[in-house]
Amino acid sequence: MPEHIHYLGYFAGSLTVLSFLPQVIRTWRTRQTRDLSLGMFALLVTASTLWILYGAIIGSWPVIVTNIGMVVLNGALATAKLRYS
Repeated sequence: MPEHIHYLGYFAGSLTVLSFLPQVIRTWRTRQTRDLSLGMFALLVTASTLWILYGAIIGSWPVIVTNIGMVVLNGALATAKLRYS
């Protein structure tokens, strides 16, 4: 596999993480969390944690970094849900 193919993973991962950022910002600014599901965030954090483990096993930094970002952002949304509900 070409060495530079990892850049594709970093780019895709960055877009994935950035796609959650507007929701995190909006949620913390408006404190509107009624329609957010804690169950969804629990599943997303669990899935991302498993992806981190998988990425570590196969040695894929794009997978690891992307999912660390997802855990952080989904954790921030879950925290807002608990704090403002």
